[in-house]
Parts: sequence; C-alpha cells; structure tokens
Amino acid sequence: MSDQLVVGLQDELELVPINLANRPSWYKEKVYPWNQVPALEHNRQVIGESLDLLYYLDAHFGGPKLLPDDPAKKEFADELVKYTEDFIKDVRNACTAKEDVEKKLSPPFD
Repeated sequence: MSDQLVVGLQDELELVPINLANRPSWYKEKVYPWNQVPALEHNRQVIGESLDLLYYLDAHFGGPKLLPDDPAKKEFADELVKYTEDFIKDVRNACTAKEDVEKKLSPPFD
C-alpha cells in the first residue's frame, strides 16, 4: 500500500503485517479467500484488488482523491494500475523462479 495512503488513513486503519512467502491460513479463511494482498475489511465487506481498493477508498473516506475525476484521466490511471500490478507479478515470479530473470523481464522494456 502506498505510504501516502497509509498516512492519510493512519487514524482509521489497523495494519496487519503478512509474510508474503508464508501467509497465515487465517488470512485466506477469514479475510480474503483469493489469498492476495493488499486487502481491506471495512463495514464487514472485504475488498482485495488494488484498483477496487482505490475506488472504495475514494467513495468511503474523506481527504484528497486517489483517482482523478476526469474520465479520460481515470481510464489512464486504471490502465496504469493494472499494468503495474501485472509487471510486479512478473518481477516477483521471475525472481522466485530458477530461470534467467533478465530474459523473462526484458519484453516489457522492448
């Protein structure tokens, strides 16, 4: 989660650190069945996808907007978040695999 988001919600947020390499079983059972992070539980509702979290936080919490109001800029922000998530997954997978990291990660930079 971004540092700005955490600072903006620090009085309303309980952070629970999760070991990504060894997630506790209670997380999948009680918090987010897809076992992904980040996840937010608010008013007995659990939101887990990054873009969904941004929309939810904008709709339910005050303060500066996390996403632009302009439809074209919002669409660009959506695409950027999705691309970034996919890229981070690729980096994580490449770093944990026993393959050539440079070979696996170079296509996005072509």
